[in-house]
Amino acid sequence: MPRFAAPIAASSVATQVGGVLHGADVELTGVAALGEATAADVAFFDRAGGAPGAGGLLLVRTPIEGRSVVVVADPLAAMAALLAGQFPEPRPTPDAPPIHPEAKVHPSAVLHPGVVVAAGVEIGPDCVLFPNVVIYAGTRLGARVRVHAGAVLGGDGFRYHPTATGLLKVPHVGGVRVEDDVEIGANTCIDRGMLGDTIIGRGAKIDNLVQIGHNCVIGPYAVIVSQTGLSGSVTVGAGAILAGQVGVKDHVTIGAGARLGARTAVHGDIPAGETWLGEPARPVREAMKVYAALRYLPEMVRKLRG
Repeated sequence: MPRFAAPIAASSVATQVGGVLHGADVELTGVAALGEATAADVAFFDRAGGAPGAGGLLLVRTPIEGRSVVVVADPLAAMAALLAGQFPEPRPTPDAPPIHPEAKVHPSAVLHPGVVVAAGVEIGPDCVLFPNVVIYAGTRLGARVRVHAGAVLGGDGFRYHPTATGLLKVPHVGGVRVEDDVEIGANTCIDRGMLGDTIIGRGAKIDNLVQIGHNCVIGPYAVIVSQTGLSGSVTVGAGAILAGQVGVKDHVTIGAGARLGARTAVHGDIPAGETWLGEPARPVREAMKVYAALRYLPEMVRKLRG
């Protein structure tokens, strides 16, 4: 999880985000997503009702009895302000080398011309990065990972929060974790997580021109074919197959071993082991019946019009 450069007090967080502290002035060492926060983390809670049990300090709209919280008008905007202040974007120098000296690159890894590797990146044994691959800070590659030309790993997630003054960019300070034996195609983009990691599981195969949004979790040995787009926080189960140009809504779970036909539009969870097709996605047999009926639609319309 992202850590602060030095521990800070809850009262300092309140000052930074323009909120009011309720409860103990606890010491904090980092930020985390609500479900993963520890007693030393700042998290935000922006839902009505309920009282989450995790986190050392919560950014909330209303006080919670017995909890250290900072009350603000907009918890997500407050978290964005905290992230921007505590994790400023690095400013490269004109003479910065393409492979940052603080990156950890295994001596057996092969980096082709034009590869750019940022500070803090970890690249494991026998990895191959083809020309013009860009690896942002906070990205870790396991062993035997192959990343083809032009791919970008660890860029910002796409999240903008509506406010009275316009769209507020939400900083992303998580990372990307790519496990062993993954292959990533040319010009594919895998975004970093907002607070945690985007995860690509062991042995997964990702084709060219694929977009994987922030906080996605791709299971082991999943296959994702070209021009597929996954919105943020999508979970793809082990061994699932997503054919070309599949589009998946945010916070959807695709079960292990599921298969999605080309150009399927996924708006809800897909059960494990099933094959779905169409726009919107349907079980394959139902989708085929719909397609078969479409041939009769023009004649049906003609008859209805008299």
